[in-house]
Amino acid sequence: MPATPHTCTRCGQTATGRYLLLGGQICNTCYSSLRRNPKPCPSCTEIRVLAFIDDKGQITCASCAGQPRRFACRSRGSEQFLTGTHCGHCRLDQRLQELLDNHGSTLPPLALLRSYLTAAPMDPRSIVRWLRREPIARTLRGMATNTLPISHLTIDQLEPGPRTRYFRRLLIDAGTLPPIPVLLHELNIFVDTAAAQLPTKHAPVLRRFHRWEVLPQLHRRYRDQGVDITTGVFTTQRSATLVRARFLDWVSEQDLALTDLDQSTLDYYMARVKARVTINQFIGWAARSHLADDLVTHSQPVRAAPSTYSEGELWEDTHQLLRTDTVELPVRIIGLFALIYAQPLDHSVRLTRDDLQTRGNSLMVAFGPTPVQLPEPVADLVRQHLAAPARRGFATGTSRWLFEGIMPGQHLSAAYARLRLTDNGIHSRHARETQLDLLARQLPASIVADTLGVTLHTAEQRRGRAGGIWSSYPALRD
Repeated sequence: MPATPHTCTRCGQTATGRYLLLGGQICNTCYSSLRRNPKPCPSCTEIRVLAFIDDKGQITCASCAGQPRRFACRSRGSEQFLTGTHCGHCRLDQRLQELLDNHGSTLPPLALLRSYLTAAPMDPRSIVRWLRREPIARTLRGMATNTLPISHLTIDQLEPGPRTRYFRRLLIDAGTLPPIPVLLHELNIFVDTAAAQLPTKHAPVLRRFHRWEVLPQLHRRYRDQGVDITTGVFTTQRSATLVRARFLDWVSEQDLALTDLDQSTLDYYMARVKARVTINQFIGWAARSHLADDLVTHSQPVRAAPSTYSEGELWEDTHQLLRTDTVELPVRIIGLFALIYAQPLDHSVRLTRDDLQTRGNSLMVAFGPTPVQLPEPVADLVRQHLAAPARRGFATGTSRWLFEGIMPGQHLSAAYARLRLTDNGIHSRHARETQLDLLARQLPASIVADTLGVTLHTAEQRRGRAGGIWSSYPALRD
């Protein structure tokens, strides 16, 4: 027999419903909403489903209303993250048992993963859903049963992409796998894969260029500093690798080896491609390495210098970020660092909590060797950020990064910060150019270099371009 429509006690809509709660009958939609959104009970302060009326007419949890706890998890008694008759934490324990247990025991590296996932400050039901995805479930089960090694080699066999990268970084952050520069590692795999698809005579050339020309530069700039390459560098190098691979493939299609390439053939190819700088660098290296003749390369038009803000526009954007609440707090702070201190987004997202110092009532930040004092409105935003609970994925708020990202153990993406700022009409790169010129005009190059983290050469160049009058400064610091 179909249910008789009633007026819902909670929302006032006429709908079918069989749930007697809140002193009346509520609809299915309101029942689901109450169950999904437990809140602190006004009487006992416990996080519970507030669907009952106590003897004072107040909406409370079941216990405070003297009712049976119909929403409580049968194992833990929790009323948060409910799924069926149990809570999400119980479902997560069950799923981890299915994946990681092997005849009553768990291998130590996977025990670390179990502890990491059960302690994650997020909805455990989301973790359960993630653990059901492939190839994650299959890979973890293989590691648990010793059919797959617990190593980066196992992850290397998975299809490359954001999901595999997330999986690898989570295993690193949990302590299951040793730390590696993930993006640099992925770039090496990408180059090997691209080379494997080339004819035999050209595959070693692509690998050799990457090993002896690309990697030393990346190592000096990133690995030797103890950091991974940025997402932007990874994307750029991956694209450049494809350009080189396509060029070598085309040379093979002409039934030529690189040593057979002559000027007219190179000219023919270069007239039909856009990525001339990449090919120029490759041809130049090949000539120096005696893998090709000393051919004339082709220049590419130099990009116009980026347009800059006026000083007035710069301060308008600064005031906007100080006032707005439509942009996430971390992105606002990163944007302010660009607008006030000419900091590249790539640098700001890599700031650590150790780069902050408190001196009395002042908050200092080290962009370079000499920390600078943040103006109070900016300092207040940073303090709010530090006090806010982690809200992104597995972020716990205990990371060394000042701005935690959604990838486990990683900082916020500069690309994401740039996108959010651009969405709000703030072009951080142009703003930074303007502010750097302003600071170089007003301050000695040495102070600009020490406080902003740019090289002295860059600071002096900016001073000359901006028309600054300082060339040196006396000993103003301790």
